[in-house]
Amino acid sequence: MFNQITVIGLGLLGASLAMGIRRHGIAKTIKLWARRKDTLEACRNHDWCSQCEEDITKSVVGSNLVVICTPVESIPEFLDTIVPFLEDNTIVTDVGSVKGDICEKAEVAFANASSYFMGSHPMAGSEKSGMKYATDKLFDDKTCVITPTSTNKEKIHKQLEKFWQLMHMDVITVSPQEHDEAVAYFSHLPHLISSSLAKTLHSKPNNWKKVSGNGLRDTTRIAEGDPGLWEQICFMNRKNLIYAIEELELTIEQVKKSLIENNKDELLSVLNKGSEFRKGL
Repeated sequence: MFNQITVIGLGLLGASLAMGIRRHGIAKTIKLWARRKDTLEACRNHDWCSQCEEDITKSVVGSNLVVICTPVESIPEFLDTIVPFLEDNTIVTDVGSVKGDICEKAEVAFANASSYFMGSHPMAGSEKSGMKYATDKLFDDKTCVITPTSTNKEKIHKQLEKFWQLMHMDVITVSPQEHDEAVAYFSHLPHLISSSLAKTLHSKPNNWKKVSGNGLRDTTRIAEGDPGLWEQICFMNRKNLIYAIEELELTIEQVKKSLIENNKDELLSVLNKGSEFRKGL
């Protein structure tokens, strides 16, 4: 589909993306950039790495598609850096978990450019982080959300949609604002619940862990995710996340009240609705 693709950032998502691009034959050449020289050195002998660049501006020269796979706070800065060095009609996208702020700043950065930006959020990942956990199947059968703005061209939308489909992803399209509201409830809130539960249990006697089962392991699995990365995500989407937390608090209060008042019907209602949702997920 592309003569050359640049992947910026080689953590779990970036390295997995490069592996997947090679596996599916989406680009003839794959150029990579990372902050750390040892990370680039680790990539040089892999077939999913055609060329490594230590200079980010050189990494985008000649590419038809650039995918930024760095932590969300850094993405706007990288957009400003690379815009002057992009080829005409190059498509730039990202894999950030928050889209509103990134897309808004991209509108400014690309206002007078001959290249284009459109946000993406592949809903793929792991509680593990780093290139050593990368796999060429990370994106298979997952959902990718594309977040065009009013200034984006339909042709660019279709090209980006095809790219993620070639990565074996199911693609949906929503506005950046709707994306951020949805992930606050269906991605960011679950992570905070998992982390809050794990934090609550952290101070309990160590031998109590022996009575835990798969339920606790399942519920706290995502709490293992990179704390620094999740701190960035939570603060970038804090307004939507606060609303989601407030709704959760109402449910927790409902459960607490049912226990205090010995109201079995009320508690059963909450449990039934939770079970119904999970079965339909």
